[in-house]
Formats: sequence, C-alpha cells, structure tokens
Amino acid sequence: MSDLYEFPVDLPDEGDDGQATLKWASMIVALATLGLAIFNPTAISGWVDDLPPGPTNVRVAAIGEGWAETADRIGLGMGHARLHAAWKTAERTDWKGRQPVEMAATDQPATP
Repeated sequence: MSDLYEFPVDLPDEGDDGQATLKWASMIVALATLGLAIFNPTAISGWVDDLPPGPTNVRVAAIGEGWAETADRIGLGMGHARLHAAWKTAERTDWKGRQPVEMAATDQPATP
C-alpha cells in the first residue's frame, strides 16, 4: 500500500498576513466581552472602581451601576449569584481531615 499523502503537508500560501486570524481573535474577544457585560454586570462596576477618578470614569460608573441594577431586576445575574453562593459554601465546608476555615469579617465563620 502506498501513501497517498505526504506529511507534513505544505499549506498553500494565502497571503493574508494574518488578517483572518486577527479578525477571528477580535470577534472572540468582542463576544466574550459582550457576554460578560450582559451576564456579569457587577464586574463592570468593580473594574471602574479600580480606575482613577475622573469625569469620564464617574459617568461609566453610573452607567455600570444602572446596568447592574437593571440586570438584577430582570434576572441576568442569577447565574453569577448561584455560582458565587456555591463557591462560598464550598469555602466554608469542613473537608475531612481539615480544620474549619475562618472567613473574613464580612463572611460568617465556618460551621463544623
């Protein structure tokens, strides 16, 4: 039996200089950003809080807080809230052979 294909195969030179790859990567980043903005609106407020104060950042903060309130009202943040609650429960769990974890002052202490 003879080999019909040689390996490695030489790919044809398309001459796009990476434009298709850049377009694909830009689309993925844009879709991920849009998804996070829709389904995790509190991240926008957290991001803006880390920026230095200024007139533009104050406007962006107000928009982010307004969007977070709207998203909570219509239930878009439920997935994030459930995941966060599950994570906090797992943090407080007394795993076999380990001592209970003392949480920060904002959280309740772990119960055995």
